Amino acid sequence: MSEKILVVDDDIDSLKLIGLMLQRQGYEVIAANTGGQALARVHNDHPDLIILDVMMPDMNGYEVCKRLRTNPDTQSIPIIMFTAKTLIDDKVAGFEAGADDYLTKPTHPAE
Repeated sequence: MSEKILVVDDDIDSLKLIGLMLQRQGYEVIAANTGGQALARVHNDHPDLIILDVMMPDMNGYEVCKRLRTNPDTQSIPIIMFTAKTLIDDKVAGFEAGADDYLTKPTHPAE
């Protein structure tokens, strides 16, 4: 059974690209394009890892991350913020929200 990764991004093209790269590496990919969808997918699909965009229309990635970290059922799932927000303050906000890592777009597949 392959590891399951939830990719959350409101940009459908980014969602498809990231999903394809991960599937080629043998991961099972599930997707969400809003913060609300992400929370539902986490509870329904129990991913092993979450790759989370910050800027989304209904609920930003920081809020999604905070909610996951305060829930005992989801607090231990690793979360990688993957976003175009590149300022130090943005990264600090990601880590303060509970992210395990913070990558900025665009990125190289090796990252």
